[in-house]
Amino acid sequence: MSTNALLSPNYLLQSYQQGHRNFREAKLYRANFKKATLNRINLSRAELQQSDLSKGTFISANLSDANLKRANLNQAILIEATLTHTNLTEATLVKANLSGAILSNIILKKADLSQACLVGASLVFAHLSKANLEKADLTGVSLTNAILEQTNLQQAILNRAILSNANLTQANLKKASLIKAYLYRANLQEINLQGADLRYADLRQVNLKGANLKDANLEGANLSSADLTSANLKGANLEGAELSKANLQRANLTSANLSGCNLVNANLCDADLSKANLSQAGLLLTHLVGANLKKANLNQANLIGAILAETNLLAASLEETIMPNGSRG
Repeated sequence: MSTNALLSPNYLLQSYQQGHRNFREAKLYRANFKKATLNRINLSRAELQQSDLSKGTFISANLSDANLKRANLNQAILIEATLTHTNLTEATLVKANLSGAILSNIILKKADLSQACLVGASLVFAHLSKANLEKADLTGVSLTNAILEQTNLQQAILNRAILSNANLTQANLKKASLIKAYLYRANLQEINLQGADLRYADLRQVNLKGANLKDANLEGANLSSADLTSANLKGANLEGAELSKANLQRANLTSANLSGCNLVNANLCDADLSKANLSQAGLLLTHLVGANLKKANLNQANLIGAILAETNLLAASLEETIMPNGSRG
């Protein structure tokens, strides 16, 4: 029953009960489908702006290219639904279940997805700028090339999520979990990752200029060739992290744990590493011009070929440290 006519919600519900599923291009402005069960329905290209679909069940429904601007989908069940190119600008999806849904190229600008479940969903090229995803579960989602500028992801779960080439400029991921997340070449400039869990995350070639990573857990993370210029890593845990060729110029690493890190050929010029733990770190060919290593722990670190001009090593611990010329500290 493909239609582009203006339909009443009651007529659609009756037709659905009679076995009809195709309501493509239906016009249902401000419709009330609260608590409705419309599994496998085809509402592609439908006009549903400001409609109420809260607590409804739409498993495997087709809502691609539909207009759901400012719609209410709170606690709606949209498991494995198709919402490609769907417009959900300023829509509310609080505690909605979108696990396994196809959401590529979806528009969710300023939408509220707090506490929503998006486990295993595809959000490739999704537009989520200024959306609220606080405490949302995004385990294993694909957000490749997604736009997440100024998005709120506080305490969100992004374990094993794919965020390659995504734009998260000025996004808020305070205390978020990104264990084993894949963020290759993502733009994380001025992002807030304070207290976030990024253990074993892939952060190669990411842009973290001016990022807040205070007290973040980056144990075993791969940050090779990452740009961390002026980033705040105060108190961060970087034990065993890969930081070869990373740019940490002017970064704040006071009291950070960098034990066992690979910092070969990294740029730490003018960085603050006071009271940092660099024991057993690999600092071969590292640029430390103007760096502050006051009271830092460099025990058993390897500094062969490192450039230490104007470096502050006051009260630094250098037991069994291999100095730039190969001598032992």
